[in-house]
Amino acid sequence: MNRLGYSWKDIKKGIFFDGHEREDVVQYRKHFLESIDNMLPYMVEFNADGSMKSKEYPSDCTVGGPGRRPMIFITHDESIFSANDGRRQAWISENGAFLRPKGKGKGIMVSDFLLPWSRLNLLSLSKGLQDELVASGIALEAVEYFEYGQEEGHWDGKKLLDQVKKRAIPIAEALYPGYEFVFFFDNATSHSVYADDALIVKGMNKGDGGGQHLLRNGWYHNGSVIVVQEMFFTKADPSTGIIARVPKGIQRVLEERKLWPSNGMILECPRKKCSKERCQNLLKCKGCIKGSRCESCKEKKVHSGTCTPKRICDNCHGRKERCRCVPKQTCAPCRTRLREGCKDCDSLSSKCTSES
Repeated sequence: MNRLGYSWKDIKKGIFFDGHEREDVVQYRKHFLESIDNMLPYMVEFNADGSMKSKEYPSDCTVGGPGRRPMIFITHDESIFSANDGRRQAWISENGAFLRPKGKGKGIMVSDFLLPWSRLNLLSLSKGLQDELVASGIALEAVEYFEYGQEEGHWDGKKLLDQVKKRAIPIAEALYPGYEFVFFFDNATSHSVYADDALIVKGMNKGDGGGQHLLRNGWYHNGSVIVVQEMFFTKADPSTGIIARVPKGIQRVLEERKLWPSNGMILECPRKKCSKERCQNLLKCKGCIKGSRCESCKEKKVHSGTCTPKRICDNCHGRKERCRCVPKQTCAPCRTRLREGCKDCDSLSSKCTSES
């Protein structure tokens, strides 16, 4: 390895800027601390052995009361243990490249909750009470172990929400009935999760129907009047006569609000092209086939067994047999232009502005 130009050295990371002192982060931090300060009179305090400290709460706060209740703070965190977590040393070349697997490989993600004095579980209760609660459907511990990888997928917000609803909250309510719970999560993108009917434009199509969800009612101002807007319309099936609800697309929603531009609108701006004729032809070419996914492939995958890159399960095999997707096809002139590239096009900004 030395003859190839590699040396056995420690792997050192570069400079990392976390942005903790950014103006918007500082402002949010002040707001967060003010909110916590307002909760402190209602916060339950514990001794190291898990017993509650004697404390006088505000007059509007009682255990099991109809108004405010004493609050118990519960924090959450995650840890990842990957197959390729290894030594901090590797063979490093003269230009700084080092020999080590690129990916982290398979691993285990541990997601758990902490009370102010212990992990969130039923182990502090008597064995008889533990067995009784477990028999009623409550988990013994809130911790979740998730093995991730290419076949198993990865931990996301929906899995975390499921853990909160099915494990953390039932355990907390069993330990401290009549109390209020405040859960703390760090600001990770994987913790962002919304209801299927949430008013989020990201999951909407430009046109009506398709694979988009039925969203809850929206609203908008028409002068001083608040107008409730249904996010679906009804349509009868001509063959069966069954009336179904069809999700509205972005265009219909904006048309009802009188916001749809008269010259139309596209959801994604195409990358800008230079003034050369052959480059401009890419934008208006009618010979290329955009491609589309069939209804079978839009359905959520349900595996009947273990799928691997070498052997897929029966459900996935049947899905593959039913597939009627139209692959994207590029015509010969556009294919040649894309292969050769254009330095003038590459130098143009890829982003649109409100004036463009």
